[in-house]
Amino acid sequence: MNKKPYSKNPLGSKSKAGGIAVIVLAGIYSLVAPQLNTRFGWDLPAISADAQGNVRLAEKDSSRTGEPSSGDRSSTGKTSGTYQPSDSSKTKSPAKSKPSDGKEIEGQTDDLLHGLLKEVSSNRYQSPEGLLYTPGSAEGHRLNHLERHTKDMPSRPGSHGVFDGEMAGALKTIDRAYQRAKKNQKTTKKVDDGRTIYTVDMGGRVGYVGGRDGKRRRNPMARRVRIVLDGNRVITAYPM
Repeated sequence: MNKKPYSKNPLGSKSKAGGIAVIVLAGIYSLVAPQLNTRFGWDLPAISADAQGNVRLAEKDSSRTGEPSSGDRSSTGKTSGTYQPSDSSKTKSPAKSKPSDGKEIEGQTDDLLHGLLKEVSSNRYQSPEGLLYTPGSAEGHRLNHLERHTKDMPSRPGSHGVFDGEMAGALKTIDRAYQRAKKNQKTTKKVDDGRTIYTVDMGGRVGYVGGRDGKRRRNPMARRVRIVLDGNRVITAYPM
């Protein structure tokens, strides 16, 4: 009886090569995704790949990062395109009104968000320096995204800039940085895909560096602010 010659399984070789390629691509994605999240204000998910090349979404550790889990997001009151702060974040500011004699007097009528932002139209807020915070980003609103930079995310890959002073402090710091940027004071500027990127040296502490890299470096002080703008609309801003 003639024996059939042994031949390698080409499908097995292709499958193994495909698995290796997937693992390599997953590794590249894991390195690039955090940078894209920071640069554009996205929220690309983390992924992992096993030895067979099977790709899975990595679970977020919401207890460490302070992010609501998927089951808790509905209870936060934040929906796409809206920003719903707590009542304590709204303060009264002196507003001028005209009595019958035509003279302006100080009144308490205007609500300012976080003591700084004026709502100029539905879900569009303007700072004293003219910066606009509008719907957008993976979080639904640029202010929702900015809130992520008011608390540390120790398990987040790479660096994560955290402003001092919570939201009110962050907004004031961003306005000060923008003011310095317009005067070209210790500022570098570049334009990328129609967006203006300012990196401003504030001359002192404005926050600290968190995330995995920051934790490894014992959360060093941040004294610079990076602002990414589309016109006068804030895309993202963070200390570094």
